[in-house]
Amino acid sequence: MGDYFDHEVLKDLYLEDSYVLDIQASRGQLAITAEFVLTPEHPSYASALPGEQHCYRKGVLVFEGVTDLNWTGQLAFRPSQDPDGSIDYGNIDALVIVGNRYIVEGDLGTIDLHAASIRVVLVSDDTIDKVSYDAEP
Repeated sequence: MGDYFDHEVLKDLYLEDSYVLDIQASRGQLAITAEFVLTPEHPSYASALPGEQHCYRKGVLVFEGVTDLNWTGQLAFRPSQDPDGSIDYGNIDALVIVGNRYIVEGDLGTIDLHAASIRVVLVSDDTIDKVSYDAEP
């Protein structure tokens, strides 16, 4: 088993304090939109804004070539509405990687899937401003 921070695509993110904003499953793909915490090693890292603990950047974690997906417990947690009106599905408590199997756990429930690849795309002002990362699972 591997922890997400050992994976090339995810090593510069801190998922436990990142906030899940949306989850979209479609044929062959799962996209988790979040306010990601970037570690100081991430190329887009900047000092935390006043009043914030971390450097947050909105982005999408994309699982591509999904062949199996099982999502349990998604109704056990009621998302909250942040002061700005956005929906918050909580944090990702764990993301375990075993070959091409990914297990995402948190307030969103447990998502167990097989995917060919993953990538992270950061966005700024609702536009993509960084090249996505591709790596072997």
